[in-house]
Amino acid sequence: MNKYIKRYLITILLLLIFGSLMVFSTSWPYSFRLYGVETKIFIKHIEFVALSLIAIFVVSHINILKFKKFSKEIFIITFIMCFLVYSPLGRNVNNARRWIAIIGDFTIMPADFLKISSIMLMAYFIDRYKNKFTFKNVFLKYLLTVFLVVLAIMIQPDLSTTFVIVSTITAMYIVAGMDKKAAFFSLSGIILGSVSAIFLLKSGYSRMSRLEAFFNPLKYRNDKSWQLIKSLFAITNGSIFGVGLGNGRQKYTLSEAHNDFIFASIAEEFGFVGAILLIIAFIYLSMLGIKIANNVKNIYGKMIIMGITFSIGIQALVNIGTSTGIIPPTGVTLPFISYGGSSLVMTSVMVAIVLSIVRYSKER
Repeated sequence: MNKYIKRYLITILLLLIFGSLMVFSTSWPYSFRLYGVETKIFIKHIEFVALSLIAIFVVSHINILKFKKFSKEIFIITFIMCFLVYSPLGRNVNNARRWIAIIGDFTIMPADFLKISSIMLMAYFIDRYKNKFTFKNVFLKYLLTVFLVVLAIMIQPDLSTTFVIVSTITAMYIVAGMDKKAAFFSLSGIILGSVSAIFLLKSGYSRMSRLEAFFNPLKYRNDKSWQLIKSLFAITNGSIFGVGLGNGRQKYTLSEAHNDFIFASIAEEFGFVGAILLIIAFIYLSMLGIKIANNVKNIYGKMIIMGITFSIGIQALVNIGTSTGIIPPTGVTLPFISYGGSSLVMTSVMVAIVLSIVRYSKER
């Protein structure tokens, strides 16, 4: 195990421990209102952390590189899974159908699986055409992947996950060597897609409400902007050094204090200093991921690690942007920190894939 892997694992373990402390600190008011027990959400979170650690151990001992030739099939399977949200297995939460029930109350987000399979598919294309990295060979396949991702996830609807996945595979393409022609068409597509999204948002009450609340937070401070306003209050209340672990006040009225807006809770309890240190931790984790990827000779494995690194980094950026009011509320969790069952487990599976590639690429 090289030094970068050790640092990578230690950083993730510290984030998981810190995340558990923050979930304990921020979830008990909401847990009591919902279940009548202050520790219910925290206990469930610890169970998911344990499951995540088991997933890291198990998946890291599976040779992911052997799945290279099945990358297309894996993507197709996860693509089909995304449409199961409209089957009897689907669950509607806050006007969005993003989950399917597996056993009892245990649900999964098919989009999390598509996130991984999209990275594997893009890595496959980059590896296959590494000696003929042309516009025709790679860009058209990249474009098809983007189209299928948008089709599968926007019907749920889930704009934030769509953004994370598309941004991730685009970053992979750029790192691999996107030419000027492909860059032009990609930029044009992003602009066109953004304009189209604005028009589509007008047809969806939930999504349009979020945009209205984002652009006019004070106007909708008693309903649509409630979470955002409380999040900004929490950050402001934290000042430089924070009010101390467990002493945050906004968690009593901020229902997502342990989840989507946990960064605001961290800023309140640990202040500007604590928030900056957490951001530095994610930057450091991303730097380690890139260093690990650059030490892998196998192109397929290297690009998967790059994709996973970009995915975790972009998701953290989106979550922090939501809490600070830089971008509209998205429903994206903060990796390794937020409460969130399937999201935490699937992010841990990504970590396991990194470990697997490093382990088995040495044997080739």
